[in-house]
Amino acid sequence: MQLPEHERQAHRDAFRAMSLAQKAEYILAYYKLPLVLILIAAIALGSMLRYQLTHKDPLLYVGMANVSVADDAEPILADEFVTAQGQSTRDKEVVIYRDLYLVDPELSSDHQLSYASRLKVLATIDAQELDVVLMSGQSYDLLSHSGFLLDLSTVASRLPDDLAKLVRENDVIIEDNQVEFDLGEAETYEAKTERVENAFEVSGLGPFVGLTDDVYLGIIGNTPRLDTALAYLEHVTQ
Repeated sequence: MQLPEHERQAHRDAFRAMSLAQKAEYILAYYKLPLVLILIAAIALGSMLRYQLTHKDPLLYVGMANVSVADDAEPILADEFVTAQGQSTRDKEVVIYRDLYLVDPELSSDHQLSYASRLKVLATIDAQELDVVLMSGQSYDLLSHSGFLLDLSTVASRLPDDLAKLVRENDVIIEDNQVEFDLGEAETYEAKTERVENAFEVSGLGPFVGLTDDVYLGIIGNTPRLDTALAYLEHVTQ
């Protein structure tokens, strides 16, 4: 019900006569709910606009397992590849998981770091959010034994000669008695393995020039971005 004009005028006069603190208290008392709703709407709108302005779609997911490169080589692993694929770095990105210590760093007695890294790798593989992994020799052994790496014989016909000569093979565990051994039901650990070509040795190439340790590049077996992963291999070995 709308108030008569003289009553509305009386309210306006009374409001004008209030101090600044009284006005603020009056507004909060009578308009608290609308103000809260406006604030929530403004925050939601701001979040949406920020997401639209800053969000980038992943072009590829790359893990770095016990491997690091010099700062000036970082663009080769990320933005330069996006550009080489004819994409804009405003819209696309290479997501890089750095500092994955699948094997304990030297002189470290704390195994929590490698345990957390292994859990992260398992989670990203399960979510199909890990396509390529750059590995030290020990990390390569671990991921190979676990069967996570793509059998490169399935893409051999697509590899140019300069890349084919970089292919390396490693053991993949087909069957073992790890559970029985851990439970004390077996005296010795036994495993059935097979040799599989499942990584490229990229030591001394591209961004890995100057590194003292060997570097291997593997493609995760369940990647949904195989073509992009192969393009990435060619990019980082140029």
